[in-house]
Amino acid sequence: MNVRVWVFLLSVTLLFSACEKNDLSKIPQIGLIDFAPDSIRVNLDTAYIVFSLVDGDADLGNSDVSQIYWRDTRYPNTGFSQTPFPDIDGDIEDPKKGLEGRCVFSPVPQPTPRMDSLHLLKGDTMAYELFIKDRAGNESNHIFTTQLIIRP
Repeated sequence: MNVRVWVFLLSVTLLFSACEKNDLSKIPQIGLIDFAPDSIRVNLDTAYIVFSLVDGDADLGNSDVSQIYWRDTRYPNTGFSQTPFPDIDGDIEDPKKGLEGRCVFSPVPQPTPRMDSLHLLKGDTMAYELFIKDRAGNESNHIFTTQLIIRP
C-alpha cells in the first residue's frame, strides 16, 4: 500500500481513539453516603443528608427546574418539599464528561415530633425520602435515609 494511505488510516485511528465517550446516563443517579446525627433535640440540633450524585450530561443546578425533593416518610401521602439545587460553576459543566460529586443537604424546616401527646412527650422516629431533578426535568432514583430519633 501507498504510504499516504497508511498515514491516513493511522490518523483516522488516532482521531477516533482520542475521542472521549461518555457512558454515563443522562438521568441523574444518587446514593446515600450519610445521614447524621442519628438523633436530634428539637430546636437544638440539625440533621443533614450527604449523598453522591452522577449526571451524564452535567445539567444539574442553576435553574428553577433543577431541584432537590424530599419528604418525611411518616407522611407518605403528602407531597414532596423542594429546594433549588445549589449553583454549580459553569466551568465544570461538560456534557462530554458528565458530572460527579457530593451534596450536603439539610432539610428546612428540621423535623419535629408528631403532635400527639405520646410523641410530644417521648419523642418520635422518622426517615426521609429524597430525589433530585436536572434542568431537563429528568428525575433521579429515590433514596431513603436511615432512621432519625427526634427527642423533645
